[in-house]
Amino acid sequence: MLPELLAPNTVVRGKNAEYRVLSVIGRGGMGAVYRVQRTADGALWALKEMRVPSDVAEQEAQENRRLFEQEAELLRTLAHPSLPIVADSFEQNGRPTMVMEYVPGQSLEDRMREANAPLLEQQALGFGIQLTRVLSYLHTRNPPIIYRDLKPSNVILTPEGVLKLVDFGVARTYKARKSKDTVAMGSAGYAPPEQYGKGQTDQRSDIYALGATLLHLLTNMPPIPLQTPTPGSIRKLNPSVDAQAEAAIIKAMALEQAARFTSMAEFEQALVKCLDTPFVDPSARATPPPPVTPVPGAQPPAQPAPAQPAAQPKAQPAQPAQPAAQQPAAPAANAADMVACERCGRLNKRVAKFCAGCGAPLGAPPVARLMLSSPRGRWEQKMDRMPMRIGRRDPRQQHYPEIDLAEHDRGIASRNHAIISRNGDYYTITDLGSTNGTQLNGKPLGQHQATRLRSGDKIKIGEVEIEFRGS
Repeated sequence: MLPELLAPNTVVRGKNAEYRVLSVIGRGGMGAVYRVQRTADGALWALKEMRVPSDVAEQEAQENRRLFEQEAELLRTLAHPSLPIVADSFEQNGRPTMVMEYVPGQSLEDRMREANAPLLEQQALGFGIQLTRVLSYLHTRNPPIIYRDLKPSNVILTPEGVLKLVDFGVARTYKARKSKDTVAMGSAGYAPPEQYGKGQTDQRSDIYALGATLLHLLTNMPPIPLQTPTPGSIRKLNPSVDAQAEAAIIKAMALEQAARFTSMAEFEQALVKCLDTPFVDPSARATPPPPVTPVPGAQPPAQPAPAQPAAQPKAQPAQPAQPAAQQPAAPAANAADMVACERCGRLNKRVAKFCAGCGAPLGAPPVARLMLSSPRGRWEQKMDRMPMRIGRRDPRQQHYPEIDLAEHDRGIASRNHAIISRNGDYYTITDLGSTNGTQLNGKPLGQHQATRLRSGDKIKIGEVEIEFRGS
């Protein structure tokens, strides 16, 4: 049985500061991650705690504790834009806990699942170059650090386009002259042969995993364990990939370590040669994380947690001096330097481009959504990319619409059926001359005529109904 999760508004005391729990980010068999706010200055962080079920064997629990503490210790010694920083590590209620940088965004695995289509070659190459650089940083430490678990679910894409590596539980320092690793770990499909106990992992092991990750991004299919792709196999599934990029992935995924690239720097150069334009590193313009220690004299935002105002009236009579003491923390002069996020309400510095809480662009209206349903399923689509094409994918023509109806439609939708665009502060839908037409609130749309959408409008394409929720 798992221990109970920390409730919202619970205050956890660490070595360096106190943290108020805001919400649960994720949970697993051995741990949970929360979005927390440092009470001293309101900075957002992620709190990760180890939660061991009562029925787990002692040896397994101890091994997971070792991996947890290893991750905290490793991250404390590293500094790179693509690695989260650690602000605190301690034990609370017998559970190892660490406070690390809160990384807004979504994993590459979630992005692939949401898009349900391969990435275009140039975008995947840009992601690959970012990953070669952070892995090269790890490999050039003394002693070298081998990540050993690279896969789309362990890479977070922030709203600013920066990739962040997370989960260092199986990373290890490289020990020369060892014939094989003490413990074989990794994820099937992304792990090379030596990681299955057939030898010692080194930087070429991460090269294999990066090749496998790029294979997944470019085909929307997980790699087959211990199988190197053959020439033409990637291009058959994604025509946007050229022979040079495919050859680089095949070399990275060679089963023999000696046949792979010798270093991440060499792999990076191979990927750069496949780019159509010079690579621009997004980390150069990214918002830096908050300071590890609270800013002297800083005050938390006026609304640190959604549930707190409801509990405040009972607490006020017992502590009448508390509210009065807190009021000067947000005078008009300071408020002028802050801007509230329209999505989550968090106060951010006016110069910030993205909300430190939810990652939404500041100054922009909340992202509209589409609620889609058909006899074969229901799903939600955020309208965070414009324009959004509606239709059926066609890999042979390199056609991947943002809203792909191929799995939910019986051939009624055209490949280029309709498109949703943004015009200032409102959205429009246009039928692109489809064969079977588009309905809006039960009435057929004229072809090639932009029609304004209002929240609650229902779009019908064959058996698929799309409800627009926005402004």
